[in-house]
Amino acid sequence: MEKTLFSTPELAEWLGVFHTTVRRWIEHGKIKGIRVGRNYKIPADEVIRILNGYGISLPEVVSKYRYKQKNEAKNIPPSGGYRGSILQKLLIVEEIGDPAFVCRKESILGANEAFADLVGLSQADLIGVDIAEILVEGSGEGIIDFALRRIEQPNRGPVDHVAFLKTGKNGGENVKIAAGTLDDMKDVFLVVVKGA
Repeated sequence: MEKTLFSTPELAEWLGVFHTTVRRWIEHGKIKGIRVGRNYKIPADEVIRILNGYGISLPEVVSKYRYKQKNEAKNIPPSGGYRGSILQKLLIVEEIGDPAFVCRKESILGANEAFADLVGLSQADLIGVDIAEILVEGSGEGIIDFALRRIEQPNRGPVDHVAFLKTGKNGGENVKIAAGTLDDMKDVFLVVVKGA
């Protein structure tokens, strides 16, 4: 899985500047950044633009993203995965009471350390990630059917799907997964992951 967002300290290290400098550039609009809590994340395309602009060779983690983008532009499907399937519409969030914090490519409405503790990745790192990538193989097999049933018939059937995490400090522990639609985004549905 390649990263699509990078932290200010990562970009600062590649540029040889302090992370506060990168943060200031974002705040002054010189580079694009997405606010996540009190920090910023920089999209991979912006990182590539900046590093190329300074003639700095791309780190391996950025090169992987660029390679995948080139292959997708040529319609070369990634090895394995569920290209074009419903998994591309899954959003992974943590239920924090009111409201759940939603992650999607266009914006990050919030972030929470508890979610990072639960699955070992921050919400920003999970944007666009197949939910199967954080679950023990086999434990996520029924999640698509479960999510579809919840969308088509929200008042029928079980409200949670139990699966097992493979990442983070809770690896191997089971989590409850709930699914539903968002009123203003009918083409996507929300997957809420919480401790069992």
